[in-house]
Amino acid sequence: MTGRFLGGSAVAVIIVGMPQTATAVGEVVGKKASDFCLTDQDGAQVRLFDVLNRSAVLLVFYPSDFTMVCTRQLCNYRDNMKSFQELGVQVLGISSNPMESHRQFADKYNFNFSLLTDPGHLVAKQYDCRSVLLFGSVSRAVVIINQQGFVLYRYVEPTTLTHRKADTLLGVIRDLSDARLL
Repeated sequence: MTGRFLGGSAVAVIIVGMPQTATAVGEVVGKKASDFCLTDQDGAQVRLFDVLNRSAVLLVFYPSDFTMVCTRQLCNYRDNMKSFQELGVQVLGISSNPMESHRQFADKYNFNFSLLTDPGHLVAKQYDCRSVLLFGSVSRAVVIINQQGFVLYRYVEPTTLTHRKADTLLGVIRDLSDARLL
């Protein structure tokens, strides 16, 4: 087993089959992503595996539209979208808000990526986006999935008051790309 430091997270690469990465939290890391189909802000059905046919994906689980930290986080990703795209990564925002709320939120802040509705946090729970500090409640989280459908990185915020900034995630994505995992 070899170790490597990756954008603020320790990474273990196991040379048997698919390389596995480990973050501070994350039994899902290194495993095949769970497919899902959710509705976006325009009413279109977005299926994860269809998106993965075109690019790697950054799933952004966030608590709610129009809240201070969520707005700041998603605007930060919007402002760095060109860098995500240049690295071959598509951003998908996911919260339990209804489609109409997502549409208004996306329109107000000119988001250039899909916001998906996850009623009951079913997809967030599939990706184990729960915080111990929040007594197992769904928290803010980011998940990077390569085009082969493997989860390469997952970070769950300990509270909903913090978020991974785009420059941190872009560093992780560059490291994954340099390691030929993305």
